[in-house]
Amino acid sequence: MEAPSLLVLNAKLLLVALVFLVPTLISSSIAPNRHRLITKLIHYDSIQSPFYNASATVTERATRALQRSGARLSFLRAMTMVETPEDIRGAMFGGTSGFLVSMFIGERLVPQLVLMDTASHLLWVHCFPCIGCHSINPIFDPSQSSTYNPLPCDYNPYCRAHCDEQKNECTYLVRYQDGASSSGNYATEELEFLTTEAGSTTASNIIFGCGHIIQEPNPQLSGVMGLGYAEESLANQLANKFSYCIGNIHDLYYSHNRLIVGNEAIIRGDSTPLEVYANFYYLTLEGISVGGNRLQIDPHVFQRSRQGHGGVFIDSGSEWTYLVRDAYEALKGEVARLYDAELTRAYLGDRPELLCYYGDMNRDLVFFPVITFHFAGEAEFKLERQNVFQPIIQGGFCLSMNVANGNVPRDANVIGIIAQQYHNIAYDLSTMTLSFDMVDCQDLI
Repeated sequence: MEAPSLLVLNAKLLLVALVFLVPTLISSSIAPNRHRLITKLIHYDSIQSPFYNASATVTERATRALQRSGARLSFLRAMTMVETPEDIRGAMFGGTSGFLVSMFIGERLVPQLVLMDTASHLLWVHCFPCIGCHSINPIFDPSQSSTYNPLPCDYNPYCRAHCDEQKNECTYLVRYQDGASSSGNYATEELEFLTTEAGSTTASNIIFGCGHIIQEPNPQLSGVMGLGYAEESLANQLANKFSYCIGNIHDLYYSHNRLIVGNEAIIRGDSTPLEVYANFYYLTLEGISVGGNRLQIDPHVFQRSRQGHGGVFIDSGSEWTYLVRDAYEALKGEVARLYDAELTRAYLGDRPELLCYYGDMNRDLVFFPVITFHFAGEAEFKLERQNVFQPIIQGGFCLSMNVANGNVPRDANVIGIIAQQYHNIAYDLSTMTLSFDMVDCQDLI
């Protein structure tokens, strides 16, 4: 099991940090099916986000999303390649993007803003006293909450080996490759989340990481909401199920994105087996079609090697989709065959690999054929024009997919948020399946 990850909002979006921590934490004392959580999701660039930039152009936002997605690809690629003795694996962090969750913690309902992350494994927040914390939200003070309970040293074998004996607290320490670090203790606390219906929902006795010492520039967010596979993740604490629905991320006023964790998770549509390697989720992609035409792609390029290289992620933190070169070139070539005669190519000097055209995607791609990702179990993930294109240049648009070109035996494939727009994505960890259904999120409310 991997250690909790510290949320890093670094100006250097390509920062990749390496964390070492003994992996086992949570015992079987967590009772299943005891909570459910429904909350709205705030896109990082939307008007609901504190990081919203009213002066940013469509091109500037799209360019930043591409940069952040590249950093995220490095993160996902690197975290599956760490080989350490005794199965103690490292965790990585990439550029911050994706969706934020507004929540409150403790008896006094201290507001926090955390990043939803399906590739992290713990709910982690800044805690007072905190050295090096500079969050835009108040720092949670455990001494002011009667519902706060630190995990004692005898909680389980992990805690006995990682113990502050003077305080009788189960501790953690993460060290990053660039010299940054975070340390704190594990505890339980009450959490309250804002729902999409202007109400709130509460979860009690949630295990989280209480961080007291931070050495990292610009930690503006309060932490991270880990929905990974590890036992301490919020998903496993709340009934082993969660679903999220993503709408139009280019509509800065769209307010119907939401997350459900627990028994009320919406699980419907096509389902495909969900695999876990080193506590991270993988899917089995078998092929890609454009308008019913199956592309000539060897399915082996999508497979994960025994060493952990390659494979397919469906990710909450990357906006763009990345495919290994063979798959990307086949898809790009088919789209170019369909539209090169109708539209004028546009070229980005620093991104020559991107497929871009001059024009208006809503006008010029009215009859764009559906792209289908074929997953194991005959599950079909269908993508329409808004899932595969976005404006990124003045007077034009680009295919929002790029080539994963890392110098590794098998590179990672990542299905990003743009592709997931207008889909409800559901994880059922009891049956180890992932389901997806094309829908407008406001119809689920």
